[in-house]
Amino acid sequence: MNTTLLFLQRFNAILFFCTILLNGYAQSPTNLTSNVALVAPAQTDFAPSAFFSSTSQIVAAFNAARRAEETQLGLPANSLGTLSLPANYATFSPNDRALFLINQERIARAGQVYPGTTAVLGLPMEAVESALVNTAQTQANYLVANNVFSHAGSGGSTPDTRVGNTYPAACQTAMGYSENIYVACSSSATTPTFLVEQAIFNWLYRDSATNWGHRKAMLIQNDDIYLAPPPNTLRGYVNDHGSASSEGFLGIGIASTQVGAYSASCSGGFAGHVVVMNIADPTANASCTFNTTDALPVRLLSFSGVSREGKVVMGWSTGREENNLGFEVLKSRDAKAFEKICFVPGNGTNSETSAYHWTDAEVTVGETYYYRLRQIDANGRTELSKIIAVQIESADRDFYLFPNPSVDGRFTLVASGSDHLRVKLVNTAGMEFPVRTVANTASVAVVPGQQLPTGLYWVKVQDADGRVQKVLRLLISQ
Repeated sequence: MNTTLLFLQRFNAILFFCTILLNGYAQSPTNLTSNVALVAPAQTDFAPSAFFSSTSQIVAAFNAARRAEETQLGLPANSLGTLSLPANYATFSPNDRALFLINQERIARAGQVYPGTTAVLGLPMEAVESALVNTAQTQANYLVANNVFSHAGSGGSTPDTRVGNTYPAACQTAMGYSENIYVACSSSATTPTFLVEQAIFNWLYRDSATNWGHRKAMLIQNDDIYLAPPPNTLRGYVNDHGSASSEGFLGIGIASTQVGAYSASCSGGFAGHVVVMNIADPTANASCTFNTTDALPVRLLSFSGVSREGKVVMGWSTGREENNLGFEVLKSRDAKAFEKICFVPGNGTNSETSAYHWTDAEVTVGETYYYRLRQIDANGRTELSKIIAVQIESADRDFYLFPNPSVDGRFTLVASGSDHLRVKLVNTAGMEFPVRTVANTASVAVVPGQQLPTGLYWVKVQDADGRVQKVLRLLISQ
């Protein structure tokens, strides 16, 4: 085997970043200590002309890599969970598959504490954005047309300038990362079916030759992750666009050459297959419009739970739903192995705020339980939420608000007979704000009718006759 070609096949990927990296982490995962090895034929060794050939092979490789990451970085066994793919995953477009797979890897690390980090946020990327796809595709086409493998583009452009020129300057936030590129070599000019999965695997788990720069770009979160002396500070996403439960846009471009036409990275008997990944951070500027394709099917605004009367009362809300079949509520005793305990139907396609509730009575006082949601859309795609922990208390308050503080003014009132209660929201000056409520016998989901400034508010709970039963403090904090 041509050892030089094998090296190129495995590691010919470069990350563009704009300053020297130093130690110091915040809310993004730590790098591996060595590359993850694969075992053929259950997985693949990625020698020239060896590619993922099935979804089962993809699942086997990524799960083996997660176990290797846990071992290398001292994480609890199986703490990164197990990857599973929807039954129709192979029918997704390469961009859709990239978004799904990258997000599963990001979510899997939510709440993990790596060496030198605080708890990882694990937020998924928001969407594939069509203008960014065009930027990535243009660069992929340029690389194969000019027989080069480089971050330099047409006219000497850099990834920062290309991504920066994708949108008006006021519509995005500068990031420390903007582009990954990858090339694989094969004896056929036909683009491999699962080429994008191979690129993602290499960026995440076989990137030591590039100082793990691709891995950082794949898993970067909204806080600074590598701090350099001022003014050189690398930033991740500034999470100010759309839902607080997701961040950033993705664009994937793929281009292939004829056999022997890509001497920049592949020998004469092989064709080159290039993948370009661009990422961008949209701003909250109301004048900016983006064309998102395959956005997350459900925008989860909040998910929390409390102990009440020896039970766990959970509540969550969504800001947008597209073909939402519903939610599986998953439960665990150790935050590792989760089992489905119920299914809550969704609202299909809906642009309004929706509130959901579930009560788990199968709990023991004094124990701590962990929960997460698996959202399922009508096409079989799934997304996992963050993990929440609830300790079961022997006695609870008659009335309880959660989450409190609230980041956007939405909250749930937990109370017995709450379907007969009325809720009023007033600020400290006595001004009342209109709210929309969705009630059942255990809780009331409350959604303000307008965006509220940060600060202290009073929640007045009244019975059906208008008598005040309780006044609770609510803090709205961005």
